[in-house]
Amino acid sequence: MDLQDPRGWVFYYLICFVALLWVGFLSAQGAMIFVSLFLTLVVLGFSVILCVMLISEMKKEGQD
Repeated sequence: MDLQDPRGWVFYYLICFVALLWVGFLSAQGAMIFVSLFLTLVVLGFSVILCVMLISEMKKEGQD
């Protein structure tokens, strides 16, 4: 995966934004609390994984 691609990041941020809006809607309705919690954890998990990948890629570029 190319982490320097700006179009990929825009697509990722839009998907995360829509997912978190849906979580907010589900929480406000009081329905499917576990689904909204799971979706929040998935979004945060992918964000942490991508952040770690980006940091390791930047370290690798700095060593070259």
